[in-house]
Amino acid sequence: MQIIKSKSQKNWVTLLFSIILFISGILLIVLNDDIVEVIFVALMVILLFAYGSIRFFQCWKTNDFKSGVGSIMLSFSGGLLLVILYKGLSHISFLPSIIVGVVSLVLGIMRLLIFISCLKNKLKGTVRNGISALLCISFGLLLIINPVKNFELLTIIAGCYLIFYAITSLFDYIAAVSNSDLDENRTERRLHFALPNIITALQPSQMIKEINKGRENGDIVGGMLIEQKPDAKYDSVNLEIMVHLTTKGANKFGHIDLAIKDKVYSYGTYDTSKVKLMGFVAQGTFVIIPKIPYLKYCLDVQKKYVIGFGAHLSEKQLKAVQDNIEELLKDCEPFESLYERAIKKGEDGSKYGDPASDIVRDLGGKVYTVVSGPFRRYFGINTNCVKVADSLLANSGIDRLTFNGISTPGGYYSMLEGMFRRNNTRIIRKTSYIISDEIDDLDELRELARQTAAEMKKNKVEPDNKG
Repeated sequence: MQIIKSKSQKNWVTLLFSIILFISGILLIVLNDDIVEVIFVALMVILLFAYGSIRFFQCWKTNDFKSGVGSIMLSFSGGLLLVILYKGLSHISFLPSIIVGVVSLVLGIMRLLIFISCLKNKLKGTVRNGISALLCISFGLLLIINPVKNFELLTIIAGCYLIFYAITSLFDYIAAVSNSDLDENRTERRLHFALPNIITALQPSQMIKEINKGRENGDIVGGMLIEQKPDAKYDSVNLEIMVHLTTKGANKFGHIDLAIKDKVYSYGTYDTSKVKLMGFVAQGTFVIIPKIPYLKYCLDVQKKYVIGFGAHLSEKQLKAVQDNIEELLKDCEPFESLYERAIKKGEDGSKYGDPASDIVRDLGGKVYTVVSGPFRRYFGINTNCVKVADSLLANSGIDRLTFNGISTPGGYYSMLEGMFRRNNTRIIRKTSYIISDEIDDLDELRELARQTAAEMKKNKVEPDNKG
């Protein structure tokens, strides 16, 4: 086990970031298209050159010269190609226009699918998603059909996006300096303007690479890495939001569930008989599982990493989450796994390896079918694990995310990571569960983390606790 002091983001950095974003948004709106093109090309070339150079030196340190040379040649070639295209064409704006157009078209189709799902299942958001689908598809087609002519429209929309994101960051700064997020009676949730799905969707896969790299370099020692805020008002955690990381199939987008005390609450496709389109559509199911067996199962059997963001909620906030869980359970009925059906018939149930059977037989958990309400049907891009976790956190005071198109664990991870890095939020701990051999006693782990947090707060030193 390894416990380290987290690196918190300074309040002035948050403020500076919001100012830079706001100014950039204004410039995109007011500047001439030709100037924006020059800035776009210059930034892309600089980023490509910087990435190639950094990657080269990283590979050089590990004696992987072939990969280093390949990376720098590819990056520099891309930068030179952009410059040649810019010099040889009257407008290079068709490149970002077409890229954004394709992304917008895909998101529009996703929104259309969500609209159909809401309409079919009589869910909230039918009108909103219908309008969003129409706008996204229309915008995407405009950019693809006539990218140069509509480049100005693209820059205006991009500028507005940056301004809205800057406002979100400004509110983060205000919350940090005012300590408003730490109010014991706070139940309202600040809205976070999400990053584009194309940036955050694969965040879990990126985290796997970083963890593996840390283990190879010796930066991560042991089966658990606990990062603690040394300056947090609280030193104990009573709720954990867990992000699952894996490289397997559709699961590489991740999974989200909640843990309170020794129980994990998870929504997904545990009834395999009702799964369609490779898990994209299914009967909604909700499970309650003991935490330690579940973590060991995720790490040992499913070969995942799990990152838990630990929060200290007030009694009022924690009760609100528990009440929301009880409300969801009112929409559920007990589900009988294949293992349980076999036992009832006097047959051997050990041969069944479906998720529901594993949860009941091996983990001591309970599986429920969601028979009514908005989560009756699981839909991969809308009514999924992220939406359920977010709904359970309603009235918790923890930030909520605007879902632009697809509800992804990567987007939720980015929001939680931001809360952990900022000062004066209720997310005070980040635990990376990597190897299960150190996950034995929750009370012992909690007490160790609590004592370490208190010691760090008292002495203002970084611990060197390995093993």
